Amino acid sequence: MRPNVWGNLIRSHLKNVHAKKQSRKGQKQSYIFGDFAAWRETVFSFKSVFEIGSRQVLLVVSISLAFSACGPIWRSPSYYISYGTINLPSPILTMEEYNLVIETHPRPYLVRIKNDRGSVLLFGAEHTKKSDDPQVVQIRSEWSAFKPTVALVEGRLGFLFRWFSDPVEQYGESGGVLDLAKKDGIPVFSWEPPMEKEVEWMLQKYPARRVALLYVLRPYVSNLRHGKPENPDSYVEEYREKRTQYNGLEGTLPSMQAIDSIWRADFSAFKDWRETSDEYGWPGYLGDLASSSNAFRDEHFARVIIDLVNKGHSVFAVSGSSHAVKLDAALQAALSPFPAKK
Repeated sequence: MRPNVWGNLIRSHLKNVHAKKQSRKGQKQSYIFGDFAAWRETVFSFKSVFEIGSRQVLLVVSISLAFSACGPIWRSPSYYISYGTINLPSPILTMEEYNLVIETHPRPYLVRIKNDRGSVLLFGAEHTKKSDDPQVVQIRSEWSAFKPTVALVEGRLGFLFRWFSDPVEQYGESGGVLDLAKKDGIPVFSWEPPMEKEVEWMLQKYPARRVALLYVLRPYVSNLRHGKPENPDSYVEEYREKRTQYNGLEGTLPSMQAIDSIWRADFSAFKDWRETSDEYGWPGYLGDLASSSNAFRDEHFARVIIDLVNKGHSVFAVSGSSHAVKLDAALQAALSPFPAKK
């Protein structure tokens, strides 16, 4: 089947899926695969679209999976968790230390290191979802000159149908780097730790309900700077359903009303959560939780980079600028071609 026929067919079907989601949730949805359920619904309803037998359906599914592996359908990048034990010779900056330079450090912030084993270019961006942002243009230029052998992106990116979606508009600068990696055929990983590991670590320090509140609201609060969803409650409800299923978070936020109740009780001096962006920090005790979460993420991120460089890779990594600033000295100390001074 020719690509334009595929495109028309899938576009038509996605509109049907979109209409069904609107009637179920009353929420505007994009025509891309934001979750596996939508993709599964699309694939398995091809039978009714084609009105063909089981063998043909199997063929459609097989082709669709092939697209997912190497074509226009993108799956979320895998985590990189095989680095073993790596000790950092120099500490990563804390959030308090970072706050001392937050107003003065360059944006974007680039970390470049090369030794006799490999190299890394860490591009610390100001988060953007604009394809024409000068940072996105610079990322493409840096990528071309650096010629990486592996890429690392921030976030837990979901499914994306490349034919119909701009990866930068959907996933920011990480989507742009994923696009470059796909085009060049090099491996790409999320530098994030697996969510269940992060939650497990956080529960050792904080009450479960507070941990749940952070992780349920974080996608919304982190993306508000890029535009407010048509229905904030429906947007957050999807994450409430998913993220309160992690071990230790079950039953912590049984409804959206529970989130509103906690916010009225604990954050009455602040804006409503629907108007809260993390661009300038989290309110109240959530600021401390967010700092601890970022510290855990930064430690993991640093070890992923160090392991890949030590294995001979040229690593192109993208993150928010704060991560790059905080990791700079630690990476220099761990990967410097010269012994660290004592």
